[in-house]
Amino acid sequence: MPMPFDRAGGTYAEVKAAELLSALDKHERFLAGLKNGARAAFKFCDLSHAVLEGRNMSGADLTGSRLWQADLTGAVLDHACLFGADLSGAKLEGASLRKADLRGVRLRGARLRRADLAEADLRDGLLMRQQNGELTAHLTEPPNSDLSDASLQGATLRRAKLSNAFILQSDLRDADLRACIFVHADLSGSDLTGCNLEGADLCDANLAGARLDGAILSRALFFGSNLANASLLGALLDDVDFSGANLDGADMVKRVADIPGLIGQAVRRHRDWMLSSGQAGQRADLSRLDLTGADLSNTNLSAATLSGATMRAVNLTGAVLVMADLSLADLREARLVGADVRGASLKRATLNDADLSRLMATPLVLKSGQACPTSFANARLVNAVLTGANLTAADLSCGDLTHCRLQNANLTGAIARDAVMTQADLRGAHVEDADFRGAVGVKL
Repeated sequence: MPMPFDRAGGTYAEVKAAELLSALDKHERFLAGLKNGARAAFKFCDLSHAVLEGRNMSGADLTGSRLWQADLTGAVLDHACLFGADLSGAKLEGASLRKADLRGVRLRGARLRRADLAEADLRDGLLMRQQNGELTAHLTEPPNSDLSDASLQGATLRRAKLSNAFILQSDLRDADLRACIFVHADLSGSDLTGCNLEGADLCDANLAGARLDGAILSRALFFGSNLANASLLGALLDDVDFSGANLDGADMVKRVADIPGLIGQAVRRHRDWMLSSGQAGQRADLSRLDLTGADLSNTNLSAATLSGATMRAVNLTGAVLVMADLSLADLREARLVGADVRGASLKRATLNDADLSRLMATPLVLKSGQACPTSFANARLVNAVLTGANLTAADLSCGDLTHCRLQNANLTGAIARDAVMTQADLRGAHVEDADFRGAVGVKL
């Protein structure tokens, strides 16, 4: 079989389409325990552009293989050996690579949206080959696993090992990265918006310029980490110690000594601003501030800016927040009983354990006749109470409503596409024309 020379310094065996299909069929028979089955072995093979969509390749040996722009959409590669493999530009959307050996792998520019890489090993690894009686490096590139420019939106990498990996400018939005090991990994410039890094080890990792807005960082380790110019707005930082990290230029919540005085002044100037149609006073801007435990009950903060504010256990009972910006706000355990949030943005806000009983979240009809719906897109509403809330036409897409109490709520025309509604209580709720496409755990 001819062995073409590769510019990276290695050689790859060519595989004909018929040989590939035969080997995959035998592998699936092997997995099923049927006769004439055989484990697939494609060591140092060139499978570039191969169409492997939906194929079961669990446990296959793809050591050092080249899979440039291969289509592995929905493929199963659990426990497979892809040590030193090159999957640059490959399609891996929805693929399963649980506990796969991905040491030294190249996934540059690969598409891994909603892929499952739980407990995969993506540490660095140098692939060696015997040549003329001597061991030489198969590739001339660094041995680090390379996920630069990869799309991992919504992927699962729980407990994966990524020490020393290159993950520059990658899309990791809403990925499950719990308990991952990123020691010495380079995540600079990557987008980790909304991802879950609870208990992750990021010691000595480079997160310069990374976006961690709305990320769950509880109990994550950051000793020696570089977070210069990173954005952490709305990030959950429970039990996080940044004392040994570089936070130069990082965008984070600011603590203010006299919170009651600052809020009082902001509310008064905001009232003047509203009464004068913007001619006097000043629009309230409480964004990026720590307002934990503040009492804002019955306060009119219509059109105020509270984006990225820490508002844990804040009392907003009866507050008017029409067209307010509460995106990325931490509103855990907050009270918004009977509050008016028509047309407000609560995108990526965290409202776990919040009381939103009788919340008014219908669209706001502007003078032009345009309707501005209330948005909870990508918001967390775990264990939230929305009993009797009016969520007509509200945007709940991609939100997490696990164990949410929605008894007697009005969800007429609401958009809940791809939302997680496991164990959500919808007894007595009005769901006419509601859009639950792709939602998980809906029980009407």
